[in-house]
Amino acid sequence: MRSERTNKQRLKNIDWLTIIIVLGLVAFGLVTLANVLAEPFTGNEQGFRDITEKISMEFIQRQIVNFLVGVAAMLVMLVIDYNMYKMVIRYVYIANILLLALLLLLQDSSRGVMGWFNFGVRAFQPSELCKVTLTVMLAQAASNMVERTGGIKSIKDLAIILGYFAAPFILVLLQPDFGTAVVFLAILVCILFISKLSWKYVFSLVTLVAAMLPLSYFYLFTDDQKNRINVFLDPELDPQGAGLHVLRSKEAIGSGQMYGKGYFTEGTLAQLKFVPERQTDFIFSGVGEGFGFVGGTVLIVVYFVLIFRWLWVGLRAKDHFGTCIAVGAAGMLLAHVFENIGMTIGLMPVTGIPLPFMSYGGSNLLTNMMAVGMALNVWMRRQPRR
Repeated sequence: MRSERTNKQRLKNIDWLTIIIVLGLVAFGLVTLANVLAEPFTGNEQGFRDITEKISMEFIQRQIVNFLVGVAAMLVMLVIDYNMYKMVIRYVYIANILLLALLLLLQDSSRGVMGWFNFGVRAFQPSELCKVTLTVMLAQAASNMVERTGGIKSIKDLAIILGYFAAPFILVLLQPDFGTAVVFLAILVCILFISKLSWKYVFSLVTLVAAMLPLSYFYLFTDDQKNRINVFLDPELDPQGAGLHVLRSKEAIGSGQMYGKGYFTEGTLAQLKFVPERQTDFIFSGVGEGFGFVGGTVLIVVYFVLIFRWLWVGLRAKDHFGTCIAVGAAGMLLAHVFENIGMTIGLMPVTGIPLPFMSYGGSNLLTNMMAVGMALNVWMRRQPRR
């Protein structure tokens, strides 16, 4: 009887703000996909039927299936007490590392990145799942140290954390997938920050990273990665190659001006296939063109409301493990939003990072929905306010 009462109470503690924002982003993403993938409108469309005939439903239907699979994964992450993650995370982490290593052995390349297992009509990207795996693995290790000593106080503790981080980080860099590696780094930084890492280690790590960046550019980065950085600094270096995406994306966003051209209207660059990868990595260019500066700004604000909500979830968690999970998920979301929108407006190198909940793709949407499930889980089992 008491257990039943507890379960009902937990259901009342569902974070409806997170659910509303996520559903809103997914719905807006579907409408945006329908707009950017539609056949060009002429302005002579008279009714709803004329409009729907222009819309390609193939990607929309696939994305709805991707979302339903993501909802199922979210529910799995939600119904199990998040402290139960500790029992299986080490095995999941090892399996994920093996999958990443297997990709390198198979040398299977898709879109220039050796990051996908291709199964014909579907593809699976282990590095996406690893974002969730790494978050929980680092959360477990850091929370154990905080409970034992009050924080990450020794070189040994820091070395253990960095060891868990280094394996997937290096394997992803070897694919090469620099964008996902940056997301991993954001998760690490957020969990270290919330786990009271000693400031002397913070300064040491910052100095090490600053020293490694130029060395990495000259000795570790591939020619393609170097070219992306060079083109990021000056897109005109390769306006028909690596710089094409950024130049056309900026032109499409700029054409929306203050309030945009609207969706399903004539004269949009998105429907003319002006911007490459407009349904995945550069979907924000369709938002900027359709709703202008105002619409793009509102979308960014919505993302940051969700990010800060997850930070608040972490602060209200019943233990440090829950805090690390929620804050790590917030860091993952922040890195995605910052990288994706930054590259579409020319403030970040093109890394192939999708926009959460909006870009077309199954693996990323699955990962994001699992992160939603973890955040809801932590909030649902928080301590009551005193």
